[in-house]
Parts: sequence; C-alpha cells; structure tokens
Amino acid sequence: MSDQSPARMPDATPDFLELCTDTPGDGSRTGSQEPGTDGQGPDRSGTDTAPAGHRLLLGIRRFGEPFLLMAALSHGAGSSVLGLDRGKAGKVKVAEFRRISGRVLLVLRNKHHLATGDAAAVRAGAESFAVSVVWSAPVLGERDGAVIVDASGLALTDFHGAAEDLREREQGAYEVDPAASFPLVEEARTGPGGTRLPALLTLRGASPGPALRAVVPAPHALTVVQQLHLVPLPDPPLPARRYHPASGGYGIGHDDHGNGTSTGTAVRFQPRFRLEPVDPAAPAGPVREPIVFYVDPAVPEPVRTAVVEGGNWWQDAFERAGFPGAYRVEVAPEGLDDNDLGVNSVRWVHRDGRGWSHGQGLTDPRTGEIVCGRVRLGSQRVEQITALAEALHAPYGKADERERLAAVEDLVLSRMRQLAAHEIGHALGFMHNFASTHHPRPSVMDYPHPRVRVAPGGGIDSSDAYARGLGPWDHFLVAHAYGRFPGEDEEAALARLRSEAAGQGLLYVTDEDARDPGAAHADAVVWVSPVPDAFAALDEALAVRRTALKGFSRAVLPPGRQTGELERRAVLLQLYHRSQLTAVARLIGGARYAYGLAGEDGTGTVPVEAAAQHRALARLSELLRAEHLALPTHVLDALTPPAIRYGRTSEYFDTRAGHVFDPFAAVEATAALVTRELLDPARLNRLGWQHAVDPSVPAPGAVVDALLTTVWRRSDPVPADVVAAEAVRETAGWVVLRATLDVLRSDRLHGAVRVAIGGRLGRLAEELREGEVPEREAARTIGAFLAGDDSAGRLGQEPRIPPGAPI
Repeated sequence: MSDQSPARMPDATPDFLELCTDTPGDGSRTGSQEPGTDGQGPDRSGTDTAPAGHRLLLGIRRFGEPFLLMAALSHGAGSSVLGLDRGKAGKVKVAEFRRISGRVLLVLRNKHHLATGDAAAVRAGAESFAVSVVWSAPVLGERDGAVIVDASGLALTDFHGAAEDLREREQGAYEVDPAASFPLVEEARTGPGGTRLPALLTLRGASPGPALRAVVPAPHALTVVQQLHLVPLPDPPLPARRYHPASGGYGIGHDDHGNGTSTGTAVRFQPRFRLEPVDPAAPAGPVREPIVFYVDPAVPEPVRTAVVEGGNWWQDAFERAGFPGAYRVEVAPEGLDDNDLGVNSVRWVHRDGRGWSHGQGLTDPRTGEIVCGRVRLGSQRVEQITALAEALHAPYGKADERERLAAVEDLVLSRMRQLAAHEIGHALGFMHNFASTHHPRPSVMDYPHPRVRVAPGGGIDSSDAYARGLGPWDHFLVAHAYGRFPGEDEEAALARLRSEAAGQGLLYVTDEDARDPGAAHADAVVWVSPVPDAFAALDEALAVRRTALKGFSRAVLPPGRQTGELERRAVLLQLYHRSQLTAVARLIGGARYAYGLAGEDGTGTVPVEAAAQHRALARLSELLRAEHLALPTHVLDALTPPAIRYGRTSEYFDTRAGHVFDPFAAVEATAALVTRELLDPARLNRLGWQHAVDPSVPAPGAVVDALLTTVWRRSDPVPADVVAAEAVRETAGWVVLRATLDVLRSDRLHGAVRVAIGGRLGRLAEELREGEVPEREAARTIGAFLAGDDSAGRLGQEPRIPPGAPI
C-alpha cells in the first residue's frame, strides 16, 4: 500500500446506509408486526418508539463491517466549566451493526486492545476483550436489500457523553429525558461520506451545579443538539506512519496483543491528513484534494481577517515540505454546512467565563488518518487580551489616545493570529511545544506571553508582542508528519529530520513535563515570553509591571464601563510577572531530558546546575519583599467596589473587607505566587534527592529558610514609598508560614524531606522568640505545630490566586 492510493468512499448511499421515508404503507414494515416490536414484546432499546412520520428509519446494508461513529454538539451549553461547546466533537469510536434474529444491534468494538496475525490470533484477541452493545432495535422489514430499523433511539443516545461530563465536573447526575428529546428527522442527512443523525437531547437531573445554574434557563433540564455521524472507514486505509516520541505529533494507537514479546504490544501512529499527489512518482508537487479549513463567518472583523491570516501561516510549511497549494484557510462560503464531517471548520464559540480554545483532529484509529479537523475559538479571548492591553497602555482620555488604542488593537489581533495557527496546528496532528522559548523563533504550538517592554521614553512598547509566522519547529512538524520520501527508506528519512532539528537546538517538551504542578523540566514553561534567559525575562516583566502600575488610572478602562472593573485591571498588572516567576522557579529542583527511543543516543535526566538553583532561590525570595507585594497608593485610591447589578468574579482578588477592595488579600495572593511554586511537594522531593547526591544543590530546608527569613527576619529598611510596609511584610510572613505548615501536613513529602524541613522550622522558631510580637506569635504557632497541636489550622487556606490562563 502506498501514499498514492486514494481513499474510497461509497459511490452511492445504498452501499452503506440509507435514510428511509416513514409514511404508512411505504413498505418499510413487513407482515402485521406493529412498529417498535419484534413479536416478543416492546422495544428493548430503552427509548420509546416515535409515531410514524416522526421516526428516523435507517436502511442497513452491511453487517459485521466496522465504521467510524462520532458525536458532535452543534448547539452547546455556553460554559467554560462544562466544556459542552458548540462544535465540540466527542471521541471517535469504531462500531458495527450486527443482526441477531429479529433485532439489529449496534456494537462498539474495542479499539484499544486487539490482536493481529493469523485467524487464530485474531480470534484470541476478539474473545479476550469486551465489546459493548449500546443500542438495539427490532427489524421493521426489508427493502431493496436493506434491513429497515427505527433509529430514533440510536439518535437519542448520549454518545457525546454530555451526562458523564456533567458528573465529572460535579454539576449533578443527569441522563437523557426521552419525553423531552427528539430526533430531528428533517435535518438528517446521508451521502457518500456517511450518515448524520441529529437529535435534540434534553438531559434532566437534580441538584444542578453552579456552572449549570449560571447558563441554563432551567438548570434541571439542559438541552443540546447532538449530531451523530456514522462514517465508512477510508478505503484503502492510509499507510500508517509510526509515531516517534520526538516528532511533536500526537501518538494515537492501541495495544496489539498479536505482536511478539520482543516488540511489545504498544502500537502508535502519527495522525495526519491524507495528501494524494497528482504525480505519485514525483517527490514533490500539487495534490488532488488540499486541506481546507473554513472560518466561521460569525467571527467579527477585524478578528476574522486575523484568524484567516494566522491560519494560513501553515501554507509555507506545506510548500517547503513539497506540497504547494495543499493547504489553505478561508472564510466559509454562504450556505456551507459546517456540521458535515467532511468540512474542516474553525468555529466561533461563546461561553460564560474564561476558557480555552481547542483544536481537534478526528482520526481513523486503524492508521491515524485525520478524517476531519475541528477548531473552536473562544470569543472571550478577545475580551481577555483587550483587558490586558488596556491595562498596559491606559489609552482612554490621553492626548495620544488614538495611537494607544491602535497599539491595543494591534496586540489583540497579533494574539488572535497566533491563536488561530496554534489551534489549527492541533487539528493537523501536532502537540504543544513548551520549550520553543529557546528556539531561534518560537513555535506557534507554544503558549506565548506577549513580549512587552519599557520603551526608552518610559512608556509601554508592545509593538513586538507576538511573533508573526511559523518558527523552525513548525516547519519540522509538517515535514515529519506529511513529508514524502519516494525511493528512500521512510524511517531513515524521518530520523534524519529529527537529527537535523536537534542539531539546530530545537528542543521539544510537551504537556505533562511543562504544565503539571509538579513539572520538572527547566526549559519548558507555559505562558512565558520568548526570552531564553529566565532571569532576564523576569526582570523585563517586573519593569513592565512597575511602569504600568505607575501609569494606572481610570484611563485603563473604557469611559462607558462601571468603575468597579478597575479592580480587574489592577489584578492583571499586579500578577503580570507570574509566568516569568514560574520559569525561574522551575530551575530549583529542575532537570533537563529529551524524548527518544532506547536505540538512540541520549543523556538521561540531568539536574540543573547548583549555581543556577541558588541564584533562582535568592531571586524569588526577593519577590516576597514588601516593595514587590504592595500596590501603589494611587492605585488603591482609584479603586471602587463594583456598582449595583455588577459583582466581583473569579478574575478579582477575594475580599474580607466587606464590599470594598481588600489590600491584604492582594498582598496574600501575590506572595502566594512564590510559595505555590517553591513549596510544591514534588519540587521539594526532587531537591531532597539532588542535594543528597550533590550537597552543593540547595537542600529543601534551605528553601524554607530563604523564604521565612526574607519575611520574618529582614534587617534592611523597607523603601519609604511602600504603603503600610510593616503590615505588608507581616501579611507575607503569615502566607509563607501557612504554606510551609500546609506542605508538612500533606502526605506527599518523603519522610527525609519532611524531617529536614521540620528541623529548619524548629530552629527558626527559636530565633523568632526573641523578636517583636508578630515574630513571637509566629514562633508559638510553629512550636504548637511541631508539638502535634495543629492550632495553626486557624491560619486558613492558601490564598486564592485569580486565574491568569489562557492569555
């Protein structure tokens, strides 16, 4: 099988499935049998059979043959918490129809565990792992070789898993209500690309959670529209490209228990679209069917143009890989049905609250072929990046307002270009790369923070906030996933590409190693600006923060908005440095390693050098000083509580000061940025081992010592312009002490690490007993805790830090 083989879909609908008319006397039923029965009692599908004229009658021509089954939502819930977005596609399943006596069954095959080989091996695999019968219905009759069934119950099955999503998000126990759910008969479609069965699904439940209550008119009844797709497998299948851990692609696959033990059971493929060259013998050239993504016309201008521009950045990579004209992004033409599984779509999705955008590639699990790309861009992203840009530039009412507003718009549009390229990259089969900060040019598959600097004249410069175009890693991704190598061994050619990428210094680190709370890789941090030196990047962010806070006034907010929103703008600036802080923290207890195979060269896991760890610990300890924690007086003076009919959201600092802004809470949250990073149990455990191997590495107790000493034992004077400096310092002290006791309470520390931290805490308590009243109270709290009297629990929970991602 070669890359040149085109996919075959049925030439006519009756080759697979057909939709049948549902009128009395149409011949779709046989004998005197009543609709919904098989002579053995009522329909056992669990769903009432709809009356004639309101049923989805399906003609099935092939049994025992696998096909793809996928459910998508064309009408969603509108909540970032729920995740049930307009345009969201569920996981692709492999299904088949079986006929047993007078009934038709829909069976989901086990796509994760199987066995290939001879007939005996295949049989052993099929009998070893379970399948799932998820629906059945009686045969109503036969016509022109097709078995007719009422597929209404099939369409009303929650294949998307909306009820399960609600349970997992603790929003209540819901299930489909048959009395308030209906197949949308007139909107059903069938054709060479498969069959689509749409249905209005009402999920009914009790005790709805807060996210449901926020967006659903009657929260006990959530109604969405599900589009159920039944799609023939591509024939012939696309030749699979073996997944390599350093390829930057998604690794999808299964366990093949028919494989020999020497190769293992794991089988992984590189997802990719099928590209059929016009000239199969040529190493490069045009293709028969290009990859086209259609942008939702609901995206407003000028954002729509930015989305198209950013999405089309990938054209350059496909051309360099030998596929001119093989890819493009354009606005969807009027009348395009973007619910069709044959349409690669970029949807504009509205939600309540801060949320993520998504890119999905729906794949044939046999080979990794992407049969459809689905992208969802959250419209609230424009609001979020606009709020940050306005807070930085403070444009309103200024003499140069027009120029500042232009800078705001430019920052927003440059972010949306990058976002479009990023999410479409996922739909093309590519993973995140959170190490591209160290590349000559960042990858669009990274999570970027805007590169903002202080201009020579003292203003804010965001003219180079986001890189324009692809980086070298993005070109590698396309070449490795889609490149053709006629006359050359494919594995050798791909290995050459990976070697060349490594030779260019193109690091690759993805999700679990970069964004988890316990992530250890020193070179991969999300939401950092493209400055390889983490210390320089932090200094740059702090300079921008100081400058923006100095210029803070009502000018950061459009004149028609209520002044309570000034608080949200102040939060964005106060926590502006958070991600760069994380990048420095990652050096402490950090390590470096790369993905690969056992037969390839590699260095294993290498700890960050001790000097860099000590420097990082000292730098982050400084951020607990009052001058880095206190908001300027003029900022506090400008803030007012939200007006009536408005309120604080999770984007604001909490308040325990009634309805007004709480400066203590702002200090606590800002200090917690440091403690959340440095007192993470996984980091302390790593440090414990690194220090045991190399005593020059900071010990876990040294981290606690540095933090507590900075806030409780500081001897140098606080700058005079810091408002309420002693109150700020003491507040930070309690944040650090609370966090230290919290980590000691947890069961996530190894015993040796716990003992080392406890010993250093005891020594600090002895030193604090000679101090002022706050220090003596801290010493008493520590002593009680170490003695087993956890009266320190009254210190409360860790401060809540308002969300900063996605940007």
